[in-house]
Amino acid sequence: MLKKITLKGIAWDHPRGYQPLRATSETFIQLHPEVDIQWDIRSLKEFGDMPIEDLIEVYDLITIDHPYMGQANANNLLLPLDKLIPRHSLEKLKEESVGPSYQSYYYNGNLYAISVDAAALVAAYREDLILKLGLNIPKTRAELLDFYKKIPSSHMVAWPLCATDLWCTFLTLCAQDGGRDFIKDKTIENRLGIQVLDELKIHLEYLHHDSIHWNPIQILNRMADENEIIYSPFLFGYTNYSRLGYAKNLVKFGNSPTNPNIDVSTILGGVGLAISAHSEHQDMAAAYINYVAKAETQEGIYTKNGGQPGNLKAWQNQGNNTLCNNFFVSTMDTMNKAYVRPQHKGWNKFQEQGADLLHNGLVKNIPSDTIMKKLNQLYQSI
Repeated sequence: MLKKITLKGIAWDHPRGYQPLRATSETFIQLHPEVDIQWDIRSLKEFGDMPIEDLIEVYDLITIDHPYMGQANANNLLLPLDKLIPRHSLEKLKEESVGPSYQSYYYNGNLYAISVDAAALVAAYREDLILKLGLNIPKTRAELLDFYKKIPSSHMVAWPLCATDLWCTFLTLCAQDGGRDFIKDKTIENRLGIQVLDELKIHLEYLHHDSIHWNPIQILNRMADENEIIYSPFLFGYTNYSRLGYAKNLVKFGNSPTNPNIDVSTILGGVGLAISAHSEHQDMAAAYINYVAKAETQEGIYTKNGGQPGNLKAWQNQGNNTLCNNFFVSTMDTMNKAYVRPQHKGWNKFQEQGADLLHNGLVKNIPSDTIMKKLNQLYQSI
């Protein structure tokens, strides 16, 4: 009788986060009957903020955000996958990356995770209501400011601006206006940051009053269930809401408004799959990751089970676009031009504390220059 190998994994709490991993685990187990894969779930905030150190003793497979790579490298928390997965497989996955997703998990010459889920901030809207009102979706941030003024009082725009998502939007607007190198020597360009914060304060005057507390899922749920919110220009997209039958109303996704003078779209998100340095079954864990990430799996069972794939072939697949109301082709330009956050050690601590600092500053309407001074002081202290 075969001795069972048990792999434990940690996913995140949304059908997009855990359903495709559970489904691919079942099919992988059919190919490897000696393996059992068990998935636990953590909240979306924990996915973004919880230190890897809290997970590596318990789990073999860890879903992870790319800014953790520097921390993982410095403290030897994750196994380099380029030493566990065949080179020809990795070269193929690199070719099939959606935007910079694959490359974002490299640090100091090592690949610490593989993108199985690709995302960036995109725009979401109720196409049925937009068409009924005769409105055009804004392509630039200047058009966005005009868009607010054309919306009747019965409808509203919302942004997810809880601390975590405000941080992502702040970095997005900085990158759109300052290019990809607006952070240097642990300093966010001061004048640029002040300019972006001042603009965010203007946007807040037009947004649904609960925007400052909401995350993307809360806004998408409201958009899908009710008719009040018709547009959100910057949120992490979820293909689930663009699938018939998932919610009461379909939500359409497209590219976010940009600054036409700089070729940057929005901040890169997504999910990588990594292996704990403490895993006793690293070869089998690597085999599973390779299986989940390959085009055939991503195009088929991964997407069919509510996943938002990280493989370009899955994004180009006509059947997947039909299933998801053209989510993939409609947001591809944003993905290709996405901004990749810093990955150095300490970034995640700065990201978590900096997000709270920004959020507190906007809620209390603290002067933008004061917020930026405190933000860069915080960055330098970490």
